[in-house]
Amino acid sequence: RTSQLAMPPRRGGGTSMSRRRTSIHEQCRLGTDMAWRNMTRWLAHLDKKGELLRIIEPVDVELEAGAIADRLVKSGGKAVLFENPRLPNGEISEIPLAMNLFGSHDRTLRALGASHPTEVGDRLVALMKPDIGGIVKRPWTGLPLLRDAISMPPKKVWKGSCQRVKMDLDVTKLPIPKTWPMDGGRYITLPLVVTKDPSSGEHNLGMYRGQIFGPKEVGLHWQIHKHGADHAAAWPEGKMPVAICIGGPPELIFSAIAPLPDNLEEYMFAGFLGKRRLRITKALTQDLLVPADADVVIEGWVDATKTRTEGPFGDHFGFYSLTGQYPVLNVTAITRRKNAVLPATIVGQPPMEDGYLGEAIGKQFRPILSFQHRDVLDLHLPLETGFHNLAIVKSKQRYPRQARKTCLGLLGAGQMMFLKILIATDEKPSDLESLLDVLNNRVDPNSDITIIDGMVSDSLEPASTFENVHSKLIIDATKLVSADPRSGSPLEGSFVESTPAWRKGEEDAPGISESLVTEIKELADVEDALLLRNSMLIVTVNVEGRPDPRTGAQWPNEEGAEAQRNKINQLRNSIWQLDSQKSLRWLFVTDNDLNLHGEGANRRLLWQLTSRFAVERDFLVEDGRIFWDATTPIPSNDGPTPVRRWPAITMHDPETLEAIERFDLPPWPDNLVM
Repeated sequence: RTSQLAMPPRRGGGTSMSRRRTSIHEQCRLGTDMAWRNMTRWLAHLDKKGELLRIIEPVDVELEAGAIADRLVKSGGKAVLFENPRLPNGEISEIPLAMNLFGSHDRTLRALGASHPTEVGDRLVALMKPDIGGIVKRPWTGLPLLRDAISMPPKKVWKGSCQRVKMDLDVTKLPIPKTWPMDGGRYITLPLVVTKDPSSGEHNLGMYRGQIFGPKEVGLHWQIHKHGADHAAAWPEGKMPVAICIGGPPELIFSAIAPLPDNLEEYMFAGFLGKRRLRITKALTQDLLVPADADVVIEGWVDATKTRTEGPFGDHFGFYSLTGQYPVLNVTAITRRKNAVLPATIVGQPPMEDGYLGEAIGKQFRPILSFQHRDVLDLHLPLETGFHNLAIVKSKQRYPRQARKTCLGLLGAGQMMFLKILIATDEKPSDLESLLDVLNNRVDPNSDITIIDGMVSDSLEPASTFENVHSKLIIDATKLVSADPRSGSPLEGSFVESTPAWRKGEEDAPGISESLVTEIKELADVEDALLLRNSMLIVTVNVEGRPDPRTGAQWPNEEGAEAQRNKINQLRNSIWQLDSQKSLRWLFVTDNDLNLHGEGANRRLLWQLTSRFAVERDFLVEDGRIFWDATTPIPSNDGPTPVRRWPAITMHDPETLEAIERFDLPPWPDNLVM
């Protein structure tokens, strides 16, 4: 069923399939010091390192392949190559399917060709601001900069390896997976979508999922904020040329998702990453330049004025993104490499492969962020929160409220405009235990909370009251500098702002006792409770009528929503009354589908507290105390703040889970919504 080395020909595959596998097998003997010129070399490297699980037995591209990849990534397992992916019509695809290629911190670092987490950003900063004085004194120190500069302009070639084989005009013959039961169809999940500005000719390489509608139609989910949508808006009439490229060297995938400056094209950045000029070639049927070493290229055109219902799709927030109107690619050509492999990913409840990709990009670009925003010392976007839900920022603190200014500045930095919650700290942002400490010891709810209403949100964010619009929360958990009016020694002529002694660091922060926690647990509506820190309590409750995690809720349930509001409000008031000293400054409430004491609870808690929570609806500062409602919202039009239709959680169906038990896979981790 599985094999590390043996690769016999497929049934009916004969000699050509054997030759193709032999080519991949020979690549296993390559060294790791070579640039990843194509996907085959990356797979060969993983195979040589013992990090590639080869599955010879036919596996369905619908649901089975995605469930296997999900289980591998969540358990810290290997990349997987499905050598005989089975299409929905029962046929075996002539192209293998690869998944979980970047599903660990170490793999993403190697795919980037980096020796440490900030190497790429350090190289970019050196290129943006070279040490001229040092180079004049020691000219040889400028050689790496010269190499990087020379590698950036793409290299045009007459014909690319991506055009070696011309395929029938039928995208349904590609081993494109359907990863979740309620997905609207099969989706291209690692697409490199090439578009072009009609005026400047500038090319863009973006990652916008592609839904397979039929043999010659692919839906393109470029959100309103994306560069692809910008290009589409510039083609008000006529056919806009588009190409969906799949595979190629890993640096192409990183380039498509990287937050690049507007004046740095993705093709240039891919060459920079690979330390060699990226080969590009003219598309066969469209006026576009495409990566010459992509594994598969789907060419076509889009009428930007016409759309079709796209979705639902199990997305990176752990829910199905809602249906929407998006343009359609009309296919005019499909070509591939001779030994093509189709890479794909699965996104859903974290941790997921896209989380490792996102964390790697965040770390590598931190030097660039610090170069553009000089106050930023460090930044962490936890993969458990889907990245756009939470950023933890370490800022310079030379003058009062400098960290808050830093957070506000980051909201204008590319895709960080989508952030829902920003927490400023003096500690290492990736240390989540230290984060709990500073939230407990340095946050005065009366003076350290900033809410900004009516801001930009991610189109995929399900909890926001309005699509593309939500409120943002900034939490200042930094130490007070001496010039701060709350420090007790402000600048001459300034007033002193009354501040608790614990906030100034003069005494320990007050908290509640374990006996009070026991009293709270005895309340009728409390299922369980856990004291995270002495002033931070998480409580789980059972909300009757909440949306079913497998189906979600499409229509308002006013009676259920009102009962939920009443129950949560009554519970909050009951707990506040028990805490007569007002020492419980953080009260989190969430659903009882979380085991507070199980393995992986903290990871799951991060996801649950940020994904089911809207600042404008679920956050309350009341008499020096914070109430945070992260129960699943019930759709309603009549409440104080409306709740939109609520999506289902990404969950495999029982039949699929049972079917993949025929393979020797690592066990599922605890604390998943299964």
